[in-house]
Amino acid sequence: MDKFETLRTFLSVAELESFSAAAKRLGLARSTVTTQVQSLERELGLALLNRSTRHVSLTPEGERFFNRASVLVGGLEDLAAEFRQRAGRVAGRLHVQMTESIANTLVLPRLPQFLRTYPDLILRISLSERAPDLAEEGIDIALRLSTQKDSAYRYRRFGQVSFIMTASPAYLTRYGVPRHPNDLRRHRTIDFFDADAGRTIDYVLVKGRERITVPADGVLAVDNTRAGLTCALAGLGIYEDFDFVQRPHLADGKLVRVLPDWKRPGPAVVALYPSGRQNSAPVRTFLRFLDETLGPELRHAAQETSRSA
Repeated sequence: MDKFETLRTFLSVAELESFSAAAKRLGLARSTVTTQVQSLERELGLALLNRSTRHVSLTPEGERFFNRASVLVGGLEDLAAEFRQRAGRVAGRLHVQMTESIANTLVLPRLPQFLRTYPDLILRISLSERAPDLAEEGIDIALRLSTQKDSAYRYRRFGQVSFIMTASPAYLTRYGVPRHPNDLRRHRTIDFFDADAGRTIDYVLVKGRERITVPADGVLAVDNTRAGLTCALAGLGIYEDFDFVQRPHLADGKLVRVLPDWKRPGPAVVALYPSGRQNSAPVRTFLRFLDETLGPELRHAAQETSRSA
Protein backbone atom coordinates (compact mmCIF):
# COMPACT_ATOMS: atom_id res chain seq x y z
CA MET A 1 0.00 0.00 0.00
CA ASP A 2 2.98 2.36 0.52
CA LYS A 3 3.87 1.87 -3.14
CA PHE A 4 0.26 2.50 -4.13
CA GLU A 5 0.15 5.77 -2.16
CA THR A 6 3.43 6.88 -3.73
CA LEU A 7 2.03 6.25 -7.20
CA ARG A 8 -1.14 8.17 -6.36
CA THR A 9 0.99 11.08 -5.18
CA PHE A 10 3.04 11.08 -8.39
CA LEU A 11 -0.11 10.95 -10.53
CA SER A 12 -1.60 13.92 -8.67
CA VAL A 13 1.55 16.01 -9.12
CA ALA A 14 1.63 15.18 -12.83
CA GLU A 15 -2.08 15.90 -13.36
CA LEU A 16 -2.02 19.22 -11.50
CA GLU A 17 1.51 20.17 -12.60
CA SER A 18 2.18 21.34 -9.06
CA PHE A 19 3.54 19.85 -5.85
CA SER A 20 1.55 22.34 -3.75
CA ALA A 21 -1.75 21.62 -5.53
CA ALA A 22 -1.18 17.87 -5.21
CA ALA A 23 -0.47 18.24 -1.49
CA LYS A 24 -3.72 20.19 -1.08
CA ARG A 25 -5.70 17.57 -2.99
CA LEU A 26 -4.25 14.66 -1.01
CA GLY A 27 -4.32 16.38 2.37
CA LEU A 28 -0.55 15.96 2.79
CA ALA A 29 2.29 18.29 3.63
CA ARG A 30 4.13 19.58 0.56
CA SER A 31 7.38 18.16 1.93
CA THR A 32 5.77 14.69 2.09
CA VAL A 33 4.68 14.90 -1.54
CA THR A 34 8.16 16.01 -2.61
CA THR A 35 9.83 13.22 -0.63
CA GLN A 36 7.55 10.53 -2.09
CA VAL A 37 8.18 11.61 -5.69
CA GLN A 38 11.92 11.91 -5.14
CA SER A 39 11.97 8.43 -3.57
CA LEU A 40 10.11 7.01 -6.57
CA GLU A 41 12.58 8.63 -8.99
CA ARG A 42 15.58 7.27 -7.06
CA GLU A 43 14.09 3.77 -7.06
CA LEU A 44 13.49 3.89 -10.82
CA GLY A 45 16.76 5.64 -11.59
CA LEU A 46 14.86 8.10 -13.79
CA ALA A 47 13.78 11.72 -13.67
CA LEU A 48 10.00 11.62 -14.05
CA LEU A 49 9.39 15.36 -13.76
CA ASN A 50 10.94 18.54 -15.07
CA ARG A 51 10.95 21.15 -12.32
CA SER A 52 11.18 24.91 -12.48
CA THR A 53 10.26 27.65 -10.03
CA ARG A 54 6.82 28.04 -11.63
CA HIS A 55 6.07 24.83 -13.46
CA VAL A 56 6.22 21.05 -13.25
CA SER A 57 5.98 18.85 -16.34
CA LEU A 58 6.55 15.24 -17.28
CA THR A 59 9.78 14.11 -18.88
CA PRO A 60 9.42 11.68 -21.83
CA GLU A 61 10.14 8.79 -19.42
CA GLY A 62 7.73 10.32 -16.92
CA GLU A 63 4.96 10.47 -19.50
CA ARG A 64 5.33 6.77 -20.31
CA PHE A 65 5.43 5.93 -16.61
CA PHE A 66 2.38 8.14 -15.97
CA ASN A 67 0.31 6.31 -18.61
CA ARG A 68 1.14 2.87 -17.20
CA ALA A 69 0.77 3.93 -13.58
CA SER A 70 -2.66 5.51 -14.26
CA VAL A 71 -3.95 2.17 -15.50
CA LEU A 72 -2.49 0.27 -12.55
CA VAL A 73 -3.74 2.66 -9.86
CA GLY A 74 -7.18 2.97 -11.45
CA GLY A 75 -7.50 -0.79 -11.71
CA LEU A 76 -6.46 -1.33 -8.09
CA GLU A 77 -8.93 1.31 -6.87
CA ASP A 78 -11.75 -0.29 -8.87
CA LEU A 79 -10.82 -3.76 -7.59
CA ALA A 80 -10.76 -2.64 -3.95
CA ALA A 81 -14.08 -0.81 -4.34
CA GLU A 82 -15.71 -3.84 -5.93
CA PHE A 83 -14.77 -6.19 -3.10
CA ARG A 84 -15.69 -3.66 -0.43
CA GLN A 85 -19.14 -3.38 -1.97
CA ARG A 86 -19.47 -7.18 -2.13
CA ALA A 87 -18.71 -7.28 1.57
CA GLY A 88 -21.30 -4.59 2.22
CA ARG A 89 -18.65 -2.05 3.22
CA VAL A 90 -18.25 1.54 2.13
CA ALA A 91 -14.66 2.57 2.64
CA GLY A 92 -12.19 5.09 1.36
CA ARG A 93 -11.65 8.84 1.53
CA LEU A 94 -14.28 11.43 0.72
CA HIS A 95 -13.65 15.19 0.49
CA VAL A 96 -16.81 17.31 0.75
CA GLN A 97 -16.93 21.10 0.42
CA MET A 98 -19.91 23.08 1.77
CA THR A 99 -20.94 26.60 2.63
CA GLU A 100 -20.84 27.30 6.35
CA SER A 101 -24.58 27.91 6.69
CA ILE A 102 -25.52 24.54 5.15
CA ALA A 103 -22.85 22.65 7.04
CA ASN A 104 -23.47 23.97 10.54
CA THR A 105 -27.26 24.15 10.30
CA LEU A 106 -28.29 21.17 8.19
CA VAL A 107 -25.52 18.62 7.67
CA LEU A 108 -23.02 18.43 10.55
CA PRO A 109 -25.66 17.89 13.28
CA ARG A 110 -26.72 14.69 11.43
CA LEU A 111 -23.23 13.30 10.83
CA PRO A 112 -22.95 11.10 13.96
CA GLN A 113 -25.37 8.46 12.68
CA PHE A 114 -23.82 8.54 9.21
CA LEU A 115 -20.31 7.92 10.57
CA ARG A 116 -21.57 5.17 12.87
CA THR A 117 -23.16 3.48 9.86
CA TYR A 118 -20.01 3.80 7.71
CA PRO A 119 -17.04 3.51 10.13
CA ASP A 120 -14.57 2.71 7.34
CA LEU A 121 -15.22 6.00 5.53
CA ILE A 122 -12.66 8.76 6.11
CA LEU A 123 -14.48 12.05 5.67
CA ARG A 124 -12.88 15.45 5.15
CA ILE A 125 -15.14 18.51 5.18
CA SER A 126 -14.07 21.95 3.95
CA LEU A 127 -16.15 25.04 4.65
CA SER A 128 -15.97 27.81 2.07
CA GLU A 129 -18.30 30.37 0.53
CA ARG A 130 -16.37 30.38 -2.75
CA ALA A 131 -16.72 27.92 -5.63
CA PRO A 132 -13.40 26.06 -5.93
CA ASP A 133 -12.25 23.91 -8.82
CA LEU A 134 -13.23 20.40 -7.73
CA ALA A 135 -10.51 18.57 -9.66
CA GLU A 136 -7.72 20.92 -8.63
CA GLU A 137 -8.54 20.69 -4.94
CA GLY A 138 -9.49 17.02 -4.88
CA ILE A 139 -13.12 17.65 -3.90
CA ASP A 140 -15.47 14.72 -4.44
CA ILE A 141 -18.73 16.57 -3.67
CA ALA A 142 -19.43 20.30 -3.45
CA LEU A 143 -22.67 21.23 -1.70
CA ARG A 144 -23.71 24.71 -2.73
CA LEU A 145 -26.47 27.28 -2.80
CA SER A 146 -26.70 28.09 -6.49
CA THR A 147 -29.07 29.52 -9.07
CA GLN A 148 -27.09 28.15 -12.00
CA LYS A 149 -26.38 24.63 -13.21
CA ASP A 150 -22.70 23.97 -13.86
CA SER A 151 -22.47 21.81 -16.99
CA ALA A 152 -18.89 20.80 -16.14
CA TYR A 153 -20.12 18.51 -13.33
CA ARG A 154 -22.90 16.12 -12.48
CA TYR A 155 -25.67 17.75 -10.51
CA ARG A 156 -28.09 16.71 -7.72
CA ARG A 157 -30.80 19.10 -6.50
CA PHE A 158 -32.24 18.77 -2.99
CA GLY A 159 -34.64 21.70 -2.72
CA GLN A 160 -34.87 25.47 -2.67
CA VAL A 161 -34.52 28.01 0.10
CA SER A 162 -35.93 31.51 0.62
CA PHE A 163 -34.59 34.65 2.24
CA ILE A 164 -36.50 36.13 5.15
CA MET A 165 -35.99 39.30 7.20
CA THR A 166 -35.91 39.30 10.99
CA ALA A 167 -35.01 41.47 13.96
CA SER A 168 -34.77 40.96 17.69
CA PRO A 169 -37.74 42.00 19.88
CA ALA A 170 -35.44 44.52 21.61
CA TYR A 171 -34.58 46.20 18.31
CA LEU A 172 -38.24 46.42 17.23
CA THR A 173 -39.25 47.86 20.60
CA ARG A 174 -36.63 50.58 20.30
CA TYR A 175 -36.89 51.45 16.58
CA GLY A 176 -40.36 50.29 15.57
CA VAL A 177 -41.62 47.77 13.03
CA PRO A 178 -41.22 48.48 9.28
CA ARG A 179 -44.49 48.11 7.36
CA HIS A 180 -43.15 48.52 3.83
CA PRO A 181 -39.76 47.80 2.17
CA ASN A 182 -39.15 51.52 1.76
CA ASP A 183 -39.25 51.82 5.57
CA LEU A 184 -35.92 49.98 5.62
CA ARG A 185 -34.25 53.19 4.49
CA ARG A 186 -35.00 54.65 7.94
CA HIS A 187 -33.91 51.55 9.85
CA ARG A 188 -30.61 49.99 10.83
CA THR A 189 -29.85 46.99 8.62
CA ILE A 190 -27.16 44.33 8.91
CA ASP A 191 -25.93 44.19 5.33
CA PHE A 192 -24.05 41.36 3.63
CA PHE A 193 -20.75 42.18 1.97
CA ASP A 194 -19.95 40.01 -1.06
CA ALA A 195 -16.15 39.76 -1.12
CA ASP A 196 -16.10 38.47 -4.71
CA ALA A 197 -18.22 41.35 -5.98
CA GLY A 198 -16.50 43.85 -3.69
CA ARG A 199 -19.78 45.42 -2.51
CA THR A 200 -22.78 44.95 -0.24
CA ILE A 201 -25.84 43.17 -1.66
CA ASP A 202 -28.97 45.29 -2.09
CA TYR A 203 -32.33 44.09 -0.76
CA VAL A 204 -34.73 42.89 -3.46
CA LEU A 205 -38.22 42.23 -2.06
CA VAL A 206 -41.13 40.77 -4.01
CA LYS A 207 -44.85 40.73 -3.29
CA GLY A 208 -46.98 39.38 -6.11
CA ARG A 209 -45.99 41.39 -9.19
CA GLU A 210 -44.48 44.21 -7.14
CA ARG A 211 -40.70 44.29 -6.83
CA ILE A 212 -38.79 46.83 -4.75
CA THR A 213 -35.02 47.26 -4.44
CA VAL A 214 -33.61 48.94 -1.35
CA PRO A 215 -29.90 49.88 -1.36
CA ALA A 216 -27.75 48.20 1.26
CA ASP A 217 -26.06 51.31 2.64
CA GLY A 218 -26.23 50.77 6.38
CA VAL A 219 -23.41 51.36 8.88
CA LEU A 220 -22.88 47.63 9.55
CA ALA A 221 -21.94 44.96 6.99
CA VAL A 222 -20.67 41.39 7.46
CA ASP A 223 -19.27 38.81 5.05
CA ASN A 224 -20.29 35.77 7.10
CA THR A 225 -23.79 34.51 7.82
CA ARG A 226 -22.98 33.37 11.36
CA ALA A 227 -21.66 36.85 12.16
CA GLY A 228 -24.79 38.42 10.70
CA LEU A 229 -27.03 36.20 12.78
CA THR A 230 -25.05 37.01 15.93
CA CYS A 231 -25.47 40.73 15.23
CA ALA A 232 -29.22 40.30 14.72
CA LEU A 233 -29.61 38.40 17.99
CA ALA A 234 -27.69 41.21 19.71
CA GLY A 235 -30.29 43.72 18.51
CA LEU A 236 -28.03 45.57 16.07
CA GLY A 237 -30.50 45.75 13.22
CA ILE A 238 -32.78 44.06 10.70
CA TYR A 239 -31.18 41.02 9.10
CA GLU A 240 -31.91 39.04 5.94
CA ASP A 241 -30.76 35.42 5.67
CA PHE A 242 -31.94 31.98 4.57
CA ASP A 243 -35.09 30.61 6.17
CA PHE A 244 -33.41 27.44 7.49
CA VAL A 245 -30.74 29.50 9.27
CA GLN A 246 -33.21 31.74 11.09
CA ARG A 247 -36.00 29.25 11.78
CA PRO A 248 -34.72 27.99 15.18
CA HIS A 249 -34.47 31.56 16.48
CA LEU A 250 -37.97 32.38 15.26
CA ALA A 251 -39.26 29.34 17.11
CA ASP A 252 -37.74 30.35 20.45
CA GLY A 253 -38.76 34.01 20.10
CA LYS A 254 -35.26 35.45 19.92
CA LEU A 255 -36.04 36.81 16.44
CA VAL A 256 -39.28 38.09 14.89
CA ARG A 257 -40.26 38.12 11.20
CA VAL A 258 -40.15 41.52 9.55
CA LEU A 259 -42.09 42.30 6.35
CA PRO A 260 -43.49 38.75 6.23
CA ASP A 261 -45.56 39.45 3.09
CA TRP A 262 -42.42 40.39 1.17
CA LYS A 263 -39.98 37.70 0.12
CA ARG A 264 -36.90 37.18 -1.97
CA PRO A 265 -36.73 33.74 -3.64
CA GLY A 266 -33.48 32.02 -2.82
CA PRO A 267 -31.24 29.59 -4.65
CA ALA A 268 -31.44 25.84 -4.92
CA VAL A 269 -29.40 23.58 -2.66
CA VAL A 270 -27.35 21.41 -5.02
CA ALA A 271 -24.49 18.94 -4.98
CA LEU A 272 -21.90 18.97 -7.74
CA TYR A 273 -19.48 16.10 -8.34
CA PRO A 274 -17.12 15.09 -11.15
CA SER A 275 -18.60 12.69 -13.70
CA GLY A 276 -15.79 10.25 -13.05
CA ARG A 277 -16.95 9.85 -9.44
CA GLN A 278 -20.55 8.86 -10.18
CA ASN A 279 -19.86 5.15 -9.57
CA SER A 280 -17.83 5.72 -6.42
CA ALA A 281 -19.44 4.00 -3.43
CA PRO A 282 -18.48 6.80 -0.98
CA VAL A 283 -19.93 9.45 -3.32
CA ARG A 284 -23.17 7.53 -3.89
CA THR A 285 -23.50 6.87 -0.16
CA PHE A 286 -23.01 10.50 0.84
CA LEU A 287 -25.42 11.74 -1.83
CA ARG A 288 -28.03 9.34 -0.48
CA PHE A 289 -27.39 10.70 3.03
CA LEU A 290 -27.87 14.26 1.72
CA ASP A 291 -31.11 13.22 0.00
CA GLU A 292 -32.46 11.77 3.24
CA THR A 293 -31.26 14.73 5.33
CA LEU A 294 -31.77 17.85 3.23
CA GLY A 295 -35.07 17.00 1.55
CA PRO A 296 -37.12 16.76 4.78
CA GLU A 297 -35.23 19.66 6.40
CA LEU A 298 -35.82 22.06 3.51
CA ARG A 299 -39.50 21.13 3.26
CA HIS A 300 -39.91 21.60 7.02
CA ALA A 301 -38.15 24.97 6.91
CA ALA A 302 -40.44 26.16 4.13
CA GLN A 303 -43.56 25.06 6.05
CA GLU A 304 -42.40 26.70 9.28
CA THR A 305 -41.55 29.91 7.45
CA SER A 306 -45.00 30.02 5.82
CA ARG A 307 -46.69 29.54 9.20
CA SER A 308 -44.64 32.34 10.76
CA ALA A 309 -45.53 34.78 7.95
